[in-house]
Amino acid sequence: MNSVTSLDIVICTFNRAERLARVLDSLKAARTPAGVQVQIIVVDNNSSDDTRRQVERFKDLGNPRVRYLFEAQQGKSHALNTALRHITAELIAFTDDDVLVDEAYLTGIVDAANRYPDCRCFGGKVVALFPDEMPDWLDVQNTMPFLRSPFVDRQDGDLEVPYGQGTEYPTPGGCNMFFRRGAVEENGPFRTDLGPTGRRLGFAEDSEYCARLKDRGEQFMYIPSVVVKHPVYPERLTKRYLLSWQYNCGRSEARRHAGKDSSVRLLGVPRYLFRRALTHFAGWIVSIGPRPRFYHRLRLAYTLGEIVGHSSSQA
Repeated sequence: MNSVTSLDIVICTFNRAERLARVLDSLKAARTPAGVQVQIIVVDNNSSDDTRRQVERFKDLGNPRVRYLFEAQQGKSHALNTALRHITAELIAFTDDDVLVDEAYLTGIVDAANRYPDCRCFGGKVVALFPDEMPDWLDVQNTMPFLRSPFVDRQDGDLEVPYGQGTEYPTPGGCNMFFRRGAVEENGPFRTDLGPTGRRLGFAEDSEYCARLKDRGEQFMYIPSVVVKHPVYPERLTKRYLLSWQYNCGRSEARRHAGKDSSVRLLGVPRYLFRRALTHFAGWIVSIGPRPRFYHRLRLAYTLGEIVGHSSSQA
């Protein structure tokens, strides 16, 4: 297989003009691989702020290889599918509108594709940038490791390994995954019933997309030298946000796995979920201390989301 000569970077965005400007600036600062044409595709998902002006500003600063697209249908998956209709490069990378890419991000992507010519699916490391002080009711490192997901902390070590063979996660996160175009074209569009819609939280569009590729026999490689940094902004450090995140994540995961759970059901919902909900409700009521009480609230929210997700999938 010949060396890669082109790379498209896809960013879907909604009302995050200032943060979008930061990721674009970080892409400008990243080293461009020699002999590789890099294009940034920004899909504006019906923003009401000055998103388009920020993209034009980026162009005016001498960055002509950025393409602005508009998708009026609200929903990140709709925006992603719009991008898929306009990709032209050999490699397609997906990232988010609120991250910062490492200086070696672009060169790392191309280098990985050249070193693994038979692999078509890849992912990199995502490092959460936490504030110096964290709320006392949070315990991300010990009792609440599942909160690494809302903080987008996806680190699977420093060794290049196939996903699922030495990694915690079976597939990469949506803000740091890249593919050969053939794999993308064969896999088809993102599911539009999954993922965020406007300001409403939603999930699993990326994991479902990757799961389909794995079902097709694709092997994913983890490339830790391809690094994306994800600032943990203040709005993510509130109980309301994290409870909403857990609820919507549970609902999305239930939708993603609809019909694949053979458990005994009650009103279309796996019966064990009702027992789990009661367990965490009791734990929330009787626990002493802010961390154990919030832990059970989080798990209860996720379980309720699963119950609603399974119930709605039966409608």
